[in-house]
Amino acid sequence: MPPSRRRTRPTEHEEPEEDSTQLTQENGNGSAEEATGDEGSESEDPNRAADEQLAKKLVRYTLSCEYSRTPIRRDGIKERVLGNQGRAFKRIFALAQKQLRTIWGMELRELPVREKMSLQEKRQAMKSNVQPKTGSGAYILTSVLPAAYRSAAIIAPSRIPTVEAEATYLAFYTMVVSLIWLNANELSEPKLMLYLTRLNANKNVASEATELTLKRMERQGYVVRKVDRPPVGHEGENTVTWHIGPRGREEIGLDGVMGFVREVYGESNDDLEKKLRSSLGIKQTREDADGDTIM
Repeated sequence: MPPSRRRTRPTEHEEPEEDSTQLTQENGNGSAEEATGDEGSESEDPNRAADEQLAKKLVRYTLSCEYSRTPIRRDGIKERVLGNQGRAFKRIFALAQKQLRTIWGMELRELPVREKMSLQEKRQAMKSNVQPKTGSGAYILTSVLPAAYRSAAIIAPSRIPTVEAEATYLAFYTMVVSLIWLNANELSEPKLMLYLTRLNANKNVASEATELTLKRMERQGYVVRKVDRPPVGHEGENTVTWHIGPRGREEIGLDGVMGFVREVYGESNDDLEKKLRSSLGIKQTREDADGDTIM
């Protein structure tokens, strides 16, 4: 009698073939997903690295422009830094700002739009239906360090051309901008020359002629020289007035002017602060009975 063939049952320690096959497939899918993820990260890294390099290039460009006090213009950034990556301006600009703040203690700030100075310009602006510009498209580097680290003992003037020449120029343009600001943002040329004569600076500023120094300040955006000519057919002399330039407003600002005046007077008191705020057009603040601030 032939032996009967009996179907063997899997023991408890044995696993079904179906489960092992399914596990193998799952492991295969997992490996494929990991490989895809690695490829994705590898493809993202070059783009990120390229952006970082462009941001570093932008930082170098801004530092070189600031060294010569040249406005950093958006068109210049696109032309000299971004090239054919002009659409990436916002992304690269944000990365450069991060590097400037965390490493250099500075940031890029947009210069204000040039104000309408003459009465004719203001009337034309009122009649025009064109939307006024909200930004100038030009930037400068400013410090973001705490005030305690901005003292002259820590941040000394540039050594080029010399420390003395740079310190003299910085003091001169700070003084001129402060004088214009204290005279309601407009100073006639005869009055400016009167101030400079009293300071023995009407002819020379250190080793440079005063006229050349004022032209350099105008070129770098600290001041604006406005010439008003008499109407056609009328006789008369040109009227020259000096105004604060975009760089003067952003770099020096009201705080710089007030600090300059306090330094000149040597000490601050209530009477000085009251006159200073009045000259600068700053509204006085006071507190009511509840302690709320009233303008």
